[in-house]
Amino acid sequence: MCGIAALYKNTPISIDEIKRMTDIIDYRGPDGEGHHSFFDDRLWLGHRRLAIVDLSKAGHQPMSYGNGRYWITFNGEVYNFIELKDELLKLGHCFVSGTDTEVILAAYSQWGEDCLQRFNGMWAFVIVDVMEKKLFAARDRFGVKPLYYSLGEDSFGISSEIKQLVVSGFGNGKANREEVAKFLLYGDVNINRETLFEGICQVLPGEALFLEIDAGMSSIRHSKYYPLNLDALEKKESSWKEYEREFEDLITDSISLRLRSDVPVGSCLSGGLDSSTIVLTLSRLLENSKESQQKTFTSCFEDRRFDESDYAEAIAKATGAESHRIYPDMNLLLDDMQRMTWHQEEPFRSSSIYAQWNVMRLAKDRGIKVLLDGQGADEIMAGYHSYFPIYIANTLRELKLVSLVKFIKEMKKTGTLNATDSTRSLIIKSVYHLLNKKKYKQTSMKRLMKKAFYNINGSEQSVRLQERLGQDVFGSLQSLLRHEDRNSMAFSIEARTPFLDYRLVELCMRLPSKMKYKDGWTKPLLRNFNKGRMPDKVRLRIDKKGFVTPESVWYKEHFAEIKRILLEENSTLFEWIDKEQLEQYLQGKNTNRSLVWRLLSTHFWLKCYQLR
Repeated sequence: MCGIAALYKNTPISIDEIKRMTDIIDYRGPDGEGHHSFFDDRLWLGHRRLAIVDLSKAGHQPMSYGNGRYWITFNGEVYNFIELKDELLKLGHCFVSGTDTEVILAAYSQWGEDCLQRFNGMWAFVIVDVMEKKLFAARDRFGVKPLYYSLGEDSFGISSEIKQLVVSGFGNGKANREEVAKFLLYGDVNINRETLFEGICQVLPGEALFLEIDAGMSSIRHSKYYPLNLDALEKKESSWKEYEREFEDLITDSISLRLRSDVPVGSCLSGGLDSSTIVLTLSRLLENSKESQQKTFTSCFEDRRFDESDYAEAIAKATGAESHRIYPDMNLLLDDMQRMTWHQEEPFRSSSIYAQWNVMRLAKDRGIKVLLDGQGADEIMAGYHSYFPIYIANTLRELKLVSLVKFIKEMKKTGTLNATDSTRSLIIKSVYHLLNKKKYKQTSMKRLMKKAFYNINGSEQSVRLQERLGQDVFGSLQSLLRHEDRNSMAFSIEARTPFLDYRLVELCMRLPSKMKYKDGWTKPLLRNFNKGRMPDKVRLRIDKKGFVTPESVWYKEHFAEIKRILLEENSTLFEWIDKEQLEQYLQGKNTNRSLVWRLLSTHFWLKCYQLR
């Protein structure tokens, strides 16, 4: 896990310019740095190293291969590099390091851009072919690792973080007004190619970017190498037993692959089903290793309504893990907002990332450089309770009334249905989905916005469950992945996500909707996998929390301060928000906490980056 940079201009570039891009993200790679120039200093690659695999100098980047023809700056991990290396050795390739970085270069020299189809992992890299005078950049299938770029009149920059491009003079110092409006209105962010910084874009998940050096900026093109083909996946229907067998093999292998590291690996443990599965499986895999006792990291709160430590402790006890806890001080949230915002680079929808921020800080203090996390499980397995009305609407649309009655009875029996909604409330939401209402027709933020933004629509959401899950993997999940990347890298930690192994994603996506709620349970494959392995108090949980914070309590206790911040004179926020309407709204008794948080986060972001 590292930080990367590439800078291209029509005229020679000094090393100071590329160093600005790597120095500003030194926390992403405290173990080393490197820079290399090409084509009369018109192109530079830069790198900050967090040493995880092959800690020797042989892992230094930018790295070359093929007698100096190919060069790379790489962030991430290709977990199946050992298997790929064996295959490439048989094809005549030679290696001088034990890194996955060198394997990527060899794979590119052997298969060209098709090498991407062979990688299992998370990555963002830039490869330069000196002979062909080509630049090739790519981001992993699901966007676990970030990759940003920007174009000037005679320049091009690409980086791990937006601030690297800002410090190099890319963009225009302005906020992307329409994208900011979408965030305020609907919470949409990290979904489109455009970022909230005008003039700065992202390479999308599963996408590659190409540049012909001599042709310049006009030659830049994108290619989608990984479209998640839901129709093709759904045609591969299997029996329930076959799904169970394949799931067990894949989740075990995915976690095993993500243990490949030359530094200790720990785990985030919220006490939920997903992180507990990782910790339990990890415990089995480590039984005969030198590092048999794993370390887990949990966010806890004295207020039991927001605390999951009992569940986390049950898992730690079952595995003999060395459990580490942290109790985030919510009174320090506003004090930490500026630093968190600087690292996050774009606004965030809730304070929940503050719990994760503190977990990463704790892991750093305990000397851990790699953490496994359960991110993505809810999106690929329909774990969120908000998916229930979509499933019901689909069943109604297909006139499968017997199936609908069975679903409601089974969900009531397990208690899952009433965990968040009454049956009546759920049916109302289902009818809403059945009528195909658009997301942008429902927002209480609209009356606070200036008229210029009234007609801005949010992202449309599919009313078909399987399609909605695919949308969320490349949509709402992207913000969660950004939060995790920035929170972990702020403390020089590599976060790994076993549930986003592409083989596991494709298996869960092809599981028919009716099997996603088998016998009245969410995530039945995961629950069955853990039967006899996980304490039932965790395995059969029907509530969902994750790394939550007591935001509602904090909101009430600090409302006067929040109000003062939001109504600051000359706040750039009033480019979007009508100040008089906001003052009236904040004086009311029924303010929406989620809405106020989006305003607060946007205010801090605009101020942090001094955007106009």
